Amino acid sequence: MKQNLQYKLLPYNRYNSFYQERESFYRSFINQYYLDFAHQLLSHENISSYLTNTIIAPQDIPFGASPRKVIWKIGMPSFQVKDINDFKDHKILFYRTKLLRQKVLIQFHFINGFFYYSQLSFLSFTEKTNSILYDSIKAKYQCSATSFENDDKIHMQDICGNKLIIEKGVYLTVSYITGDSYPRSLMEEQLRSKQVQFNKADNYEISRLSKIL
Repeated sequence: MKQNLQYKLLPYNRYNSFYQERESFYRSFINQYYLDFAHQLLSHENISSYLTNTIIAPQDIPFGASPRKVIWKIGMPSFQVKDINDFKDHKILFYRTKLLRQKVLIQFHFINGFFYYSQLSFLSFTEKTNSILYDSIKAKYQCSATSFENDDKIHMQDICGNKLIIEKGVYLTVSYITGDSYPRSLMEEQLRSKQVQFNKADNYEISRLSKIL
């Protein structure tokens, strides 16, 4: 019996073009993510925040979880990348989905296998999306602030120091940041190592210049 093929292999040039176009979408998010930026993100502590007694955990995944645990709970990511830019032992899982009929991109960031940061981005949104999102967060984290949705950037913090940040910009984003000091200590170690390498490079250039002069 002759079978109908359900799937066809793309010619190499079309497959390559498809992959590059797909990767460029995620690369626009990856390119802005550097070690200095990540460390600065974790170091913001003296910011006025709404306090919540509910533990902040995106999709009820606790900070410190491994990539395998996240994949086991949510499923295989749409895209993943490791050792981003000047970042060592770093990995991002990307998920593309739809929420409130809007396109959404979700990121999970790990350092040395430790989940420390997540961001949910509405790639397009309406005022209705905005209103429903704020009401949902207020209900989940038991926040009774009346002027909540009138601010362009809102910070929340739980009893463990975990943070949730809602920001309206090009995208409507919800960021989740761990209060654990472990990821920050790993980043500080990498920053020190990076500075040592820069100093060695500078000393080499100065030595080379003195030989030429």
